[in-house]
Amino acid sequence: MEADIPRIAVGAVVFDRLGRLLLVKRRYPPAPNRWAIPGGHVELGEELKEAVVRELEEETGLKGYNPTLIAITEYVSEDVNGKVIYHYVIIDFLIREYHGELRPNEEVLDIGFFNLSEALSLKLTVTTRLLINALITQEVKDNIIHIVYREVLRK
Repeated sequence: MEADIPRIAVGAVVFDRLGRLLLVKRRYPPAPNRWAIPGGHVELGEELKEAVVRELEEETGLKGYNPTLIAITEYVSEDVNGKVIYHYVIIDFLIREYHGELRPNEEVLDIGFFNLSEALSLKLTVTTRLLINALITQEVKDNIIHIVYREVLRK
């Protein structure tokens, strides 16, 4: 597989009343069997905020409101010959308001809320690990987190 253009994705950063972060265990590539924040691809014609609310509800059963931009992640994965395999621009939104019962869909193997230090002990996607580290170490009130990650995949 080789990427032809960058893909735009969104992620939902959701905390419960105890300050624990919502994570889902992914079923499908990229990064199957790894924990990540809920999210996915933006559909053609869809606004980013609409996409993150839709993805949150599809993957978790939670209906989110008033998403606020919190992070932008640029993820590029290449093979040893320099061919780009994955190129994602991931726009993450903080969702403070939500309701509903957790109900994972077919894309999700497991779901739960985790405190940030506990989450770091899970088998996370690299971008989720970088985001959690940034959430722990950076003041997020008025700043947008910007993460750039490049890797070379070896077979």
